[in-house]
Amino acid sequence: MLKAGFIGAGGRGQSAHYPSVHRLADRVEMAAVCELDEERLKQVVAKYGFTRTYQDHRAMLDEIDPDIVYCVMNEKWLLQPALDCIAAGKHLFIEKPPGANSDETRAILAAAEREEVWVMVGLQRRYTAVTREAMRLVAAKGPVSLATTTFNKQLPQRADEFTTTLWNDLVHIVDLLRYMAGGEPVEVTAYQDKFGGEGFNHYTALVRFDNRATGVMLGNRASGGRVLRSELHGVGVGCYMKIPSEIEIHEDNQVRTLGGWEIDGVPEDDVPRYEGLLTMHEHFIDCVVENRQPITDIRDVIHSIALVDQIEAAEIMAAKT
Repeated sequence: MLKAGFIGAGGRGQSAHYPSVHRLADRVEMAAVCELDEERLKQVVAKYGFTRTYQDHRAMLDEIDPDIVYCVMNEKWLLQPALDCIAAGKHLFIEKPPGANSDETRAILAAAEREEVWVMVGLQRRYTAVTREAMRLVAAKGPVSLATTTFNKQLPQRADEFTTTLWNDLVHIVDLLRYMAGGEPVEVTAYQDKFGGEGFNHYTALVRFDNRATGVMLGNRASGGRVLRSELHGVGVGCYMKIPSEIEIHEDNQVRTLGGWEIDGVPEDDVPRYEGLLTMHEHFIDCVVENRQPITDIRDVIHSIALVDQIEAAEIMAAKT
């Protein structure tokens, strides 16, 4: 049984991570929570029965000596609590993006390597059932030829927002693109545009990987609603995903469709399972217990962050020419 401490009880934590960890009660003790907002603190205490509460995460680390810490908060505030947990020798789960910028991500990576702890980043799309099934099918009939990711919303980008949409939201599909392609980028062509808003809200990237796979990333916050989709193609197989609900498989001129719940063998309403949240948290626990690197550990995610930087830099360089 691992003892877990929680830092932050905001909307994302309460909607996604607290419920998922609670489902692992036979493996994880939810021992303590640290939250500055009194109302949020009351909410998680009432729902999950925390008996130890704190407003100073350092006191929590000292007093309960957790095995793992879930530090789920806005990237603006993440760095110091994350570094404090790592310095205390605690394995850590953090949300995406892993810091307010790539310099902060590298600081977290350096600390994790120095203290020899795992820092898992909540890039859940890698764990989604339809993604796993697509990668399994294409691996059997590879190599990967093409990967695409699309994430659209109607969500205006304010000019005064702390970080860019690419950094704080589209990092999900940049990471998924790189993961599905299975290589590292060697050439990036990218564009950033503003449509109907003050800040950049439309991103397009074409990526060539070192394994000869091609990747296409489309992210649009000036669209008409939320769409999250991807494709993965091998030799004689193409997979078209509506994340997390469905995968349409074209293989040797035959077509079949599976629901995400069918792949994982769970009821259709068990969305946290097949969308990847529960699988992701189970994986984190397994890796801590077995002392092996998580799939989305900061040591790997740093390469996705480098691709985010390349996408932004490609547009900057194009503007200068």
